[in-house]
Amino acid sequence: MFDRNEPVFAPLLLPSDEGALETCGPLQAAILSATVAVSDRLDPLRRMARLRAAKLIIDPRTAVFQFEGYMSMEDMRALPYSPGQATLGTLWHPNQFSRDRRQQVIQAVAALQVHLEADAIVAPYFLIPAPDHEWLEVAVDVAQETRRHAGERPVAVNVCVDIDSILVESARSTYGDAFGESSADLFLLTVVNLDEREATPDEARAVLDLLARLSQTAPAMLLYAGRLGLSAIAAGAVGYAGGTLELEAHPRSYLREGLVNLRANAHYLPGAMVRLPVRQAAAVAACVPTTDAANTPLATRLVQRERVRRALDAKTAETRWLGGYAESERESALSHRFEGALVLCQQARSELEQADGEQLARSAFHYLEVLREVAGGEKAELLGGPAF
Repeated sequence: MFDRNEPVFAPLLLPSDEGALETCGPLQAAILSATVAVSDRLDPLRRMARLRAAKLIIDPRTAVFQFEGYMSMEDMRALPYSPGQATLGTLWHPNQFSRDRRQQVIQAVAALQVHLEADAIVAPYFLIPAPDHEWLEVAVDVAQETRRHAGERPVAVNVCVDIDSILVESARSTYGDAFGESSADLFLLTVVNLDEREATPDEARAVLDLLARLSQTAPAMLLYAGRLGLSAIAAGAVGYAGGTLELEAHPRSYLREGLVNLRANAHYLPGAMVRLPVRQAAAVAACVPTTDAANTPLATRLVQRERVRRALDAKTAETRWLGGYAESERESALSHRFEGALVLCQQARSELEQADGEQLARSAFHYLEVLREVAGGEKAELLGGPAF
């Protein structure tokens, strides 16, 4: 379905992204939440995504049914496989997934994705709290059943784990071995509570190591990622999925409360590889124009859809740039790219301080140091240390 020689950036689309899809370049792939895709009100967004993206993936969001929050979300309860349709207050537990129950859920999840013209079936998935938890066996078993049910259609398996649960090598080995038996055509990795802006090098390496283990049996893609998505591609992933201007991390609240309170009042600066609040982005671009390759007009004068379009095009271009290197050269190329972005960020920080205007905290771009280290470059300094 995807080839690591032609890695993809697949935007995780929000309702506010529809306008940008009309004018952005062609997309290799796009991902829509099932709750967005089934909404009559948002059908134009789904149709536009279907038209603009070579591959459309529908995320069934089944892991939310392990948490009480879905009960207050009408769009989640409305999904045909929601446990709240029969008895409001029902939560999914591993012991509920008898063979008959698995079949019912799989058929409902698959039927909806077929109806929505998805190019693959994403198997029902669950947040697995730990490698010895019962949810792991259920998740792998459901993935295998989905593969048998799907026939010739590609099946994607979402491996949904918490960042704390994969910091130990033995846990990553367990996940890799278990899901290696799932017969997946594509792995989607969702790492809950990972925020790359605050992640340590060890956390980033743990994510890339799990991706590498999954990639041994099927192509793998990292979800809810920002620049770490490029690191994933350099480490062998076939691509990554992130927001246009949001959805670059997956806190547990997205499972408890849904994708709520997302505000895209931000602008992506391709040269500096950072996403900043609009006014701060405009200040940075004004003092160091090379931080934004398309700096006319400034971010404060761009309407929302234009900021989204530029971010889509920039992230697609970054992915294609990295894909142009041989796999053995990608980490080195990415390390140099992160180094160049850091130089621009440091220059902007210095010039803004001298101008006594907008401040650019090092924490806004420190993650580039971490990713540079992970790619084999200079070691990152600790946040909060003397240099901070």
